[in-house]
Amino acid sequence: MTKKKAAAWIIAFALLVIGPGIIYHFAEPYINTENTENRQLAEKPVLSRDNLQTFASEYNSYYNDHLAFRSQMIEANSVLSMNVFRDSSSSSVVLGKNNWLFFTDEGSIEDYKGTNLYTREQLELIKDNILSTKAYLEARGIEFILMIPSNKEEIYSDNLPDYIRKRGEQTRAEQVISYLREETGIRIVYPKEELMAYKDQYDLYWHYDTHWNYLGAYIGAKALLQELGIQVPQVEELTITPNDFSGYDLANMMNLRDYYKKNKPAEVSYDVTGYPTNNLAVIQAIDATELIYQSDSPDRRRLFLVRDSFAGGMAPVLASNFAYTYMPHWNGCFEQSMIDEQQPDIFVYEVVERRLDALLSFRLSE
Repeated sequence: MTKKKAAAWIIAFALLVIGPGIIYHFAEPYINTENTENRQLAEKPVLSRDNLQTFASEYNSYYNDHLAFRSQMIEANSVLSMNVFRDSSSSSVVLGKNNWLFFTDEGSIEDYKGTNLYTREQLELIKDNILSTKAYLEARGIEFILMIPSNKEEIYSDNLPDYIRKRGEQTRAEQVISYLREETGIRIVYPKEELMAYKDQYDLYWHYDTHWNYLGAYIGAKALLQELGIQVPQVEELTITPNDFSGYDLANMMNLRDYYKKNKPAEVSYDVTGYPTNNLAVIQAIDATELIYQSDSPDRRRLFLVRDSFAGGMAPVLASNFAYTYMPHWNGCFEQSMIDEQQPDIFVYEVVERRLDALLSFRLSE
């Protein structure tokens, strides 16, 4: 090889290594640099005596996470997988019909198929936990209700891929509800039938997100309020205004949040008004920890609701109908001692269908 050819190869290699970084430096103000991955990116390590052994691997992780045009390359790969191979780039997401996305983690698909039923021993454990919780609350004069919002996969199964089919005659949620009602007499709200009644008239769950939208949440809240003796307007009496808001959590799992916003049909969601709000006041609204409300509702009871993310959409509807509402998140916020501190009249444990395993460990006791 001549010296000129060797020099050309060296220059080409150098440009290949440092070129993208140089281009990225000038292009950065004009491109999207938001972290599109569903995780925290590695931070740049600082060399010290404490990390002499791990500095190289830490820096390698940082370099890989902050590679020039990383987000754009990940998005391009995800778009290629989706449009060419009709496959999701995330094992947590499955591509459905009519641009619907569905969640595959936390047993969502197995819930729909009916292939993950509990054993007799597991059902007994759930029953024991529920009875202990019921006794703990009743000793304090507190009503106890279990609420189980339906999975998106159960309500809009007609948009699942054809290869995902029912296998069992009963879902896990139906198994648990039937067993608990028979064995414990507990009050359970499972608004599947209420949602099914409107699923063809409205899209009650976001296409690109795991959650129900605000109309779906209203229907769920209405079912819970009815169990508590409170009537709110029927769906037909509401003012329902379409919008395109969404959480896009499923699209984000594929690193395609922005792509879906720009290139896919707009989300189907709704603003819901027309129900009495009774001068609802928001005392605190931190989704990861506590939602706290007061209202001038004629019903002066105090509501305490341990929740997951499905309760967020229900919160304004529920809280408008009680004097005081306290909603701690189950993950890292709720403590049993809060019950005596808050002195509620009603205690609701809300857990979405795909997270029913929480009933294996949730227990209140003296």
